[in-house]
Amino acid sequence: MSQISQVEGCTFSTEELQQFHKYYTWSSADLDLTTVDQRIDYFSSNIDPSIDTKRLREWLSTMDVPVVGELYSRFDAYDFAHAPGFNNLLAEVYDTKDVNKHELDLRMEQAKARYYNEHVEPFNCDEYRAYKEASAPKPVCPYQHLWDHGDERSTGGQLDNVCVVDLADYLDQPVDGKELMTLATVSKIHDAIRQAYGEQYYAIAIVNSNTDDSRPFLPPLERQQEAFAALLRLQIELRQLNQSKPVVVFASGLVDASTLGVVLSTADVITTDNFNVSLSPVQEFPLAALYDWSTRLEHPGTAEFIACHPDLILRSSEWTDLGLGQGFIAHRSLASSMDRILLAASCPPPSTRDALRKAYMAESVYPGPSKISVWRPEIERYFAPVSQGIKSLDELIGELRELDTAWARKYLALIDDKEWQAVARLRVAALRSSRDMEYSRVLAMEFAVTNAWAKDSSLPADVLIKSPADDSLSEILNVPKPAVDIPDECPFAKMYRKNPERFKHIDLQQIAKHRSVDLQ
Repeated sequence: MSQISQVEGCTFSTEELQQFHKYYTWSSADLDLTTVDQRIDYFSSNIDPSIDTKRLREWLSTMDVPVVGELYSRFDAYDFAHAPGFNNLLAEVYDTKDVNKHELDLRMEQAKARYYNEHVEPFNCDEYRAYKEASAPKPVCPYQHLWDHGDERSTGGQLDNVCVVDLADYLDQPVDGKELMTLATVSKIHDAIRQAYGEQYYAIAIVNSNTDDSRPFLPPLERQQEAFAALLRLQIELRQLNQSKPVVVFASGLVDASTLGVVLSTADVITTDNFNVSLSPVQEFPLAALYDWSTRLEHPGTAEFIACHPDLILRSSEWTDLGLGQGFIAHRSLASSMDRILLAASCPPPSTRDALRKAYMAESVYPGPSKISVWRPEIERYFAPVSQGIKSLDELIGELRELDTAWARKYLALIDDKEWQAVARLRVAALRSSRDMEYSRVLAMEFAVTNAWAKDSSLPADVLIKSPADDSLSEILNVPKPAVDIPDECPFAKMYRKNPERFKHIDLQQIAKHRSVDLQ
């Protein structure tokens, strides 16, 4: 390696000059076309902070290396106000009326450059403007990594702020081809959610990496009272968590009706073409997700139509049409889309939820037409009065028999099954009652009625619905009272549960009519 020769006026050692010129390959940092000033700044900031940049600039001046920044600094500092003859140029600056300030500034800058070039030292105005534009600080978004470089970007290290709860890590392997959500499984998932709630994550994602055409996203719940209570506790935990940080579910595969409340306890649900739900097989848990069915559907009668239709399968198109799904992604694209969505969720609060939702909206596509929207006129005509308490289920069945159309005959053929009709009557009665209840009371009803149904399914629906006592949800689920802080519940209802004596003088019927807001 050749030595760099010293010249007169150089106060650097040969080693120092070698370091600056040869230590760093400027092209590797995209600095091969930069100015000397920019290289000096980069070198002093990233390679050798101890270097004396003033001495380095002095040496470069002795080598006739143009340090452009210093020339422009001298120009900016020049006292034009006292420069002999400069005022003679001002007439050209202000010779036109109605010139905006921007144009005046440009003319003034050009006049100064002309004077400086003629009387002080060589100066080019166009190069000065180009330098100022190139060296001006550019606003840089700290989250530019979320969208830069398209599909070539890597998520490595960026997902540390997003907790991914993979259900495949907790679900048991199928036994004789059948999968179940056992008490142990629900408890493990609950522990993972609770840990995510305590950690400093920005968002939580619930996925299942083992889903395909044959494996469910959420299998049926085990027929056990303790498992059902654990599932309700998990739903409460999810609703609590969703108030402080976003919880997004990527549901691809079958979701059994008995465990559907887990999905509906979150505000952001993304489905795929593999997603489907059917309420017909759930005889052990007839009121699963009762609160969401009774409060979240926009059109009256829709919940009753779905609850009484044993042959109806809800897919992503219906789920989105009902307002229960916020996005749809093709299953084949789920992995890559999920990476991009979760990368956006690494945006810190309070912008996390907004970034997450904009990301999955950008990834979503049209899921196809909904069967529910096709039948909406019939739902509004025949099922809405049942929802509003104007007609009973028996009157609805009578109307359908008189209608004598193909769809009515098919519907009646399904609902004429005595066992299924008992489920339909129970669901209609429960939906009607729960619309005037708080979330905590609906969970209490769901829990108590399910237990009573398991003991004697022949009991009339009105008897079963009246079965919940005035016990608080904390006593029914056997959890500590401080843990039962139900999100979206009326504050008066909370206080009443703790001390009913305070409300003796208040019309409790009016409190009962207070409805909770939708989960957002």
